[in-house]
Amino acid sequence: MSKWCLIVGLVIAQEPWKALRPIYTPKPLPSAEKPRRFEPAPARIIWAPSPAAQALYEKVLQQTHSAATLPGYRIQILATSVRAEADSVRFFFLENFTEQSIHMVYEAPLYKLRIGDFLERREAERWLERYRRIFPGAFIVPDKVLRP
Repeated sequence: MSKWCLIVGLVIAQEPWKALRPIYTPKPLPSAEKPRRFEPAPARIIWAPSPAAQALYEKVLQQTHSAATLPGYRIQILATSVRAEADSVRFFFLENFTEQSIHMVYEAPLYKLRIGDFLERREAERWLERYRRIFPGAFIVPDKVLRP
């Protein structure tokens, strides 16, 4: 019993000391981020070139495009509104004729297949005779052609 009295006495003796103990309440660190109420909008970069810079850009673009092409002639072998038909004839040409390039041009509503890059009409006429055996409706058209 003396054991129980000692334990009870220690518990009772501890009560008045509780008021003197410091109570620790953690405070947030000064660098803690506060929660956002909404997501910020992503940054948008608005590029508005000066008129002089825009004119220079367009001039360089035009020179680059015009430097890649020259006025010339091509042989048109097909004009159709069906893309699958134009692709079929194009693949036939690619399999059987490797000496000239083929170009597909879309001018609404027609897909046009044109052959070659000829700078002179006489050269285009020589090739036209060869292709007329297979493509009887072929004819020469003026076009911008790639540089040789």
